[in-house]
Amino acid sequence: MKISIIGGSGDFGRIFAKIFREEGYEVIITGRNVEKGAKVAREIGVKFTNNNKKAAEAADIVIVSVYIDNTVEVIKEVAPYVRPGCLLMDFTSVKEEPCSAMVKFAGEDVEIIGVHPMFGPRITSLEGQTFILTPIRSERWLPFLQEFLKKHKAKFYVTTPEEHDRIMSVVQGLTHFAYISVASTLKELDIDVKYTKKFASPIYGLMLDLIARIVGQSPQLYAAIQIHNPRVIEVHEKFIEEAKKLKDIVARKDKESFIKVMVESSKHLGDIDSAMGRSDKAILALTGELKKLSRAVGEEVALKHIYSGVVHVGKVKQVDPDRVTLITFSGKEVNLKLSNVELLSREELEKWKLENLPRVIRDFSIMFDEKVNEEIILKVVKSFDKRIVDCSLLDIYRGKQIPKGKKSITIRVEGYELDFKKIEELFRGIGGILR
Repeated sequence: MKISIIGGSGDFGRIFAKIFREEGYEVIITGRNVEKGAKVAREIGVKFTNNNKKAAEAADIVIVSVYIDNTVEVIKEVAPYVRPGCLLMDFTSVKEEPCSAMVKFAGEDVEIIGVHPMFGPRITSLEGQTFILTPIRSERWLPFLQEFLKKHKAKFYVTTPEEHDRIMSVVQGLTHFAYISVASTLKELDIDVKYTKKFASPIYGLMLDLIARIVGQSPQLYAAIQIHNPRVIEVHEKFIEEAKKLKDIVARKDKESFIKVMVESSKHLGDIDSAMGRSDKAILALTGELKKLSRAVGEEVALKHIYSGVVHVGKVKQVDPDRVTLITFSGKEVNLKLSNVELLSREELEKWKLENLPRVIRDFSIMFDEKVNEEIILKVVKSFDKRIVDCSLLDIYRGKQIPKGKKSITIRVEGYELDFKKIEELFRGIGGILR
């Protein structure tokens, strides 16, 4: 099966190009920048062309993954070239405009599914991620897409383009609008945000992180989500109306009205206890690793960068609320932002060492009573230290240099960061005499 991703050389398209390629499909990506597109294609092992029409003609599944501003234009370009029986999809955050364009410009025998992946390009796996599907014509391909998402442990919901845009006008339109408004307010007030964090409650810190996550991403994308959703203006107007209403309540010091707004809003949200639990977990996640690392100063830890996947191992030198400093095996200092790393477990640390540290090998010749079972000795040594990777019997010797009733066995011990003196003590402790 061939899959063409129009705009697949972009940050978002390349995620799916890589996933489809790993599934064994033949993948073609397109992009306006030939040099960039060819480089991305080489990196992930797919084909590249800057001819959208040829890519559409060649594929069983054609996915349009471009900026929302350009989506309808690109659909108009490629839809007529999608072969009968094949699937045309889009990966945009609005659905009414793209789905209407796909119906208008694609052949009647082309199946059409609008798709909205509810995440950004920073993810590393589809597991746990949410997809909204808005099928138009989909007898053959909707089951295929659903099975693909199930296989990757993603969540998906099927609805209409109209319902999608209505709900997204709140889920994205209202949320982004409110957060960007708060960020803009802080700017206009000329507030030193870094200084405010010294006075911050956990909720304030969490809110700042969420706001920064929004305003720190593609402004073109977020502008398009606001501008191209036909239902978002109504939501904005209601938000501003409610904000003004609350402002007037505060201005006239109407405590009872303020309480009434909060109580009624709380009832409407429902299941406040669960919301409290989830937010408590989020706050504990922010402070929990900081506490663990603070207690681990002088100890060895493994920190995994949540975006690059690189694991940093070393002894903790210093920890503050924002950063941690490690001293690596080579003596180099590494400074890492706490927000970008995950503290791995002790088991994960040992696994990393096993896979990455250089192995050391040493042979031991030890004299034991003739009756000693050497296989049991091997088991004892192997279980003595989890850093011992292998333990093997090289030789059993009986000769002039060995007293009667005795035997000499030679054991090879292989592992990492081994303390050979302690292994010698082990052999003595179980009745052996080192030769």
